[in-house]
Amino acid sequence: MEEPRRDRSGDASLTAQPCALNAVAAVIFDWDGVLVDSGQNYYRAYEMVLDEIGITTTPREIYLREGQPTPQLIATLCAERGIRVTDAEVKELVRRRREYDIALGPRSFFPGIWDFLDRLRNSGCKLGMVTGSSRKSVDLVLTPAQERWFDAVVTADDVARPKPDPQPFLRAAEIMGVPPSRCAVIENAPLGVRAARAAGCRVIAICTTLGPEDLCEADSIVSDHHELELLFSARVRNSLSSPVCRAAEGER
Repeated sequence: MEEPRRDRSGDASLTAQPCALNAVAAVIFDWDGVLVDSGQNYYRAYEMVLDEIGITTTPREIYLREGQPTPQLIATLCAERGIRVTDAEVKELVRRRREYDIALGPRSFFPGIWDFLDRLRNSGCKLGMVTGSSRKSVDLVLTPAQERWFDAVVTADDVARPKPDPQPFLRAAEIMGVPPSRCAVIENAPLGVRAARAAGCRVIAICTTLGPEDLCEADSIVSDHHELELLFSARVRNSLSSPVCRAAEGER
């Protein structure tokens, strides 16, 4: 895997990346913070449920662990603070966290994301989604019609070993029939970056919840979705133009 050029601040330079992405056959997206603008609700729900058992946390502490299944994340934070919890108590905390998340309001997709997915498909890419969230949590946002836009969807319920283990990304690549070396993964969390690299994928980190200093293991780093699209611009430039897909309205 070709290493990107990096400037002195540690950010990945984008100047050499678009051509390298021409060989990509599939793009795999993380869920929270990449497809769905859920960062604030994601953290607040953890903050609220952890406060019930006397744990004070910070957004960065939670975002650094994003990608872990919720039961593991809660159990780990409790263990680090010397708080003993049973499996049944963890299960109840997970349930309450989901309730808080729902109460905080509906999550929405990042603006323009379906148009971007549409153009990637028209350029010949297969599309995947890999998340550490449960299927139940994903189904609160993703409709069946929207899910059909993806060639592979892998949730925490579909694998035995979650991120940072490479299994979720290897599973997605297997479902799509694409070698991991020809997959580009879009991630916003260190655990996801490590998992994708371990799977042999090219990794692009997007700074929606963390800064580049926390995502420096990625091959490329972009600050937002606009820069992400620019990174793929050479790939999609010659694809046939098509109307913005209507998946956000539940149509295919």
